[in-house]
Amino acid sequence: MSFRIERSHIIFKHLIHVGPEVDAEAVADIAARRDYTKQTRQLPTPRGPLKEYLFRPKTNPQSLMVFSSKGFVIDAQPSDNVLPLFRDAYDFYEKVMGDNAMTATVLMDINCKFEVFSPVPVKDFVQKLYVSDSEKLSFSGKDLRPHGITLATGSMKFPDEFIQLNVQPLPKDPERRLIVVSIYRSTELDDALKFIEKIEGNIVKTLEKIAKV
Repeated sequence: MSFRIERSHIIFKHLIHVGPEVDAEAVADIAARRDYTKQTRQLPTPRGPLKEYLFRPKTNPQSLMVFSSKGFVIDAQPSDNVLPLFRDAYDFYEKVMGDNAMTATVLMDINCKFEVFSPVPVKDFVQKLYVSDSEKLSFSGKDLRPHGITLATGSMKFPDEFIQLNVQPLPKDPERRLIVVSIYRSTELDDALKFIEKIEGNIVKTLEKIAKV
């Protein structure tokens, strides 16, 4: 028996950090000719209302793409729906932006959440990377115990690539299941897409390595 991903949810933000804005109304015209339903909403921002267009694929209404003048966001579950939606969204983006797509500096911000079945007791697993002395720590007179694992690489400073992985017991089943949250930031589109392509396999491999410590 091994670690098994049971549920997944990914939010992939492709937002313009510096450069020209997206004509979201033009995107809506293109998306209307594809297999998407459309809604709009207004979000308050310090610079005034921001109009967003929400497109849902008719075959998977749980997932959606959101366009605004700032770029687009993919909100998909399960995770294998991210890349098909991204391909459509990026096609819309390139068609509308034209040559301006090459001049924009874009920040990719990816937030991933996975519910994972653990073949080992969760309590034992989350203590794997802690030394025995950690059980003697206290704060404000209360004993502290390891409740999760956080691993990271990168500086979190723009434009450096940054990855963070946080593993905790799943509140609905804290004895046998884990909640794994991963954050990824980069300005390199190819790197971001490779991260998404391999995310599930890398999650399982990392958990297996921790279990063997």
